Amino acid sequence: MTHGTLYDPVRKKDVPDTPEERVRQATVQFLLNDLKVPAHLITVEFGLSSVDPKTDDRVDLLVQSFKDSADLRHPWLLVECKAPGEYTWQSLQVQLNKYLHVLMPRYVMLSLGDAVRYFELDAANKRFKKIEKLPLWGN
Repeated sequence: MTHGTLYDPVRKKDVPDTPEERVRQATVQFLLNDLKVPAHLITVEFGLSSVDPKTDDRVDLLVQSFKDSADLRHPWLLVECKAPGEYTWQSLQVQLNKYLHVLMPRYVMLSLGDAVRYFELDAANKRFKKIEKLPLWGN
């Protein structure tokens, strides 16, 4: 690692060391090491234009669920990361709601610095309910 950069194991390159990138890279490590998500299923800064050409929004992290289906609209996990002090939970929720018009993930993780919230899709009523933690990959 050189001064001013962080190594991103998913993108396999050094990226600028910013407060938000530190949160994103800590989350990548959590996904790889704690939840055992295969690296090839993680996309960093996923462009929603690949699902909906009318948007140029980007999701911080997306974990695909190709074992269920190859449909990009239904990923296993959508993660939005923000540096502490830059956003509120409410503003993060507003941003997330824009993404949920395009994607319907099984789980959502919101990371505001060191504070994290997890949600699971209740398929019956198409709403997300708060959960204590995410399951291990494949469970």
